[in-house]
Amino acid sequence: MFRSLRLISLLIFTLYLTGCATYGQDVRKGLNLAQQGQYTEAASALEKSLDPKGDDRLLYYTELGVVYHLAGDYEKSNRLLESAERIAEDLYTKRVSDILTTAMSNPRQGVYRAADFERVFINYYKALNYFMIASNAGSRAAKEKALDGARIESRRMDMVLANIEREKGSYEEQADKEKSMFSKLMRIFALMSGEIIDKDKIVYRNDAFGHYLAGIIYEQHKEYDDARIAYQESASLYEGGYQEQYGLDSEMTEQAWFDTIRMMQKAGGWENEWPLMSQKKLSKKKRQDLKEFNKNGHLIVIEHSGVVPERDEMNMFLSADPNTRQMVIKPILTGDSQRQLDQKFWFYALYADKGINDVLSWGYEDRVFDALANFGFEKREYIGPMWDVADGLGLIDVLNDGMRVTVPYYRVTSAKKNGPSKLTVAGKSQKLLLGESVSHMAVQQQLLASSSDLQEAMARAAFKNLTAAKAASVGGDAAAVLGFIGKIAANASSAAETRNWLLLPGQIKVTRMALPAGQHEVKLVSEVNAGKSSQQTTSVNIEAGKMAIWKVRSFDNKAGDKSLQVGL
Repeated sequence: MFRSLRLISLLIFTLYLTGCATYGQDVRKGLNLAQQGQYTEAASALEKSLDPKGDDRLLYYTELGVVYHLAGDYEKSNRLLESAERIAEDLYTKRVSDILTTAMSNPRQGVYRAADFERVFINYYKALNYFMIASNAGSRAAKEKALDGARIESRRMDMVLANIEREKGSYEEQADKEKSMFSKLMRIFALMSGEIIDKDKIVYRNDAFGHYLAGIIYEQHKEYDDARIAYQESASLYEGGYQEQYGLDSEMTEQAWFDTIRMMQKAGGWENEWPLMSQKKLSKKKRQDLKEFNKNGHLIVIEHSGVVPERDEMNMFLSADPNTRQMVIKPILTGDSQRQLDQKFWFYALYADKGINDVLSWGYEDRVFDALANFGFEKREYIGPMWDVADGLGLIDVLNDGMRVTVPYYRVTSAKKNGPSKLTVAGKSQKLLLGESVSHMAVQQQLLASSSDLQEAMARAAFKNLTAAKAASVGGDAAAVLGFIGKIAANASSAAETRNWLLLPGQIKVTRMALPAGQHEVKLVSEVNAGKSSQQTTSVNIEAGKMAIWKVRSFDNKAGDKSLQVGL
């Protein structure tokens, strides 16, 4: 009997090191096919992996929406994304409660709600689809109708961003807050207590590139004053903290101001303002470019590069120390050496004891050697009077054996910049500017959620293990076996929320090049992976005083977009 229980114990330990398949693993086939340009097969694979009526229904519509966008079926892409928008809005406003379901199982069995930036990208892709529809339109009326659709989507995107900013606060408000003495004191003591991330600085508050795209749409629609407002909002956001927060190119801020001033010139009525703004915001070279730019036609290139990183699972071991009345949590490192290093980094940055108070508390307990040996790889929390509450619930007994806790994390290599991209036309070369990093957005969103992720994971694990312990408390050998089986089930089902919209680009780059009227052969060389470049070419017709757009998708050194050019 007890020999069998020991075997079961070994099985429990083995299950600590395994987990449920992540969302990325579930949809891997569809993602790979999409990156290889096999869009029909990719759509079929994703339709098999995702349920349009299940908990992953939002991802069903967003992932497929991008696949059909890449395939050039912009009408179908918009129909899918329209459904995605309705679902995202419904889930955002209703906040359907599935706490009990996830407490009994894992977050993957709850409904997926989009992150704020994912909601914005639904409208972003719809606007791009309308742009492409306009380029393929057979009549002027159809073209104007499609451009009007793009304009509507830009306004919808602006409404979503305005709501986010009202909820999270603006960059200007955050800057004012950081200047206060109390805020500076709080930051000092946060560092002393081991908090190395200033979470106020990584909140998604608005989207500078979203406003920049809106400016492009308004400019194409010849609504120059609306374009000026959008470009200026974009420039102000880049300058006010957006560029720094997401590690973007500093030249992108100047480019947004450059386009703001161009629209002042085109709209008219700003003759006294724009020269002063150009002196203040633009370099000498950009001021020189400004003199002739609007007289020529120009090409704008928007490159969607790489893919957003996947969320993975990190396992931890939760136990209790009755000598100090502390809860203790340690990482369980899994995978290859690089993955383990990523897990160590994530645990250290977000959870580990590392502040001066943590070190001193170990010293007071006469555990200096333990402090030196485990520094950065253990989190201890004194729970004081709550120890008796936990003991009364039976939690301390459960923690004598320890339990597995699982949280989501991103590998630290996931958000790195891709290599440079360079546009060449008629022997003239120009680099693309990094205007958006969706990878940084995803990682920062996870950083903000890390504390609540851990708390919820511990509560879920405790709930399931206490349920198993109650089964064993009935008495007798059968009850003991049931209790052990319950513990196996509790730890085996521990899983983290690993879903996110994986066909989003990792980065978005942009450049504008003034060109004389006529047909031009255009080449783009991109370095998606370090040291490896891909090349894409197209032919574009430039008209005097008008803008042409080339939209490019780069997947791991491969082109992934069948219809690349919009010439309007």
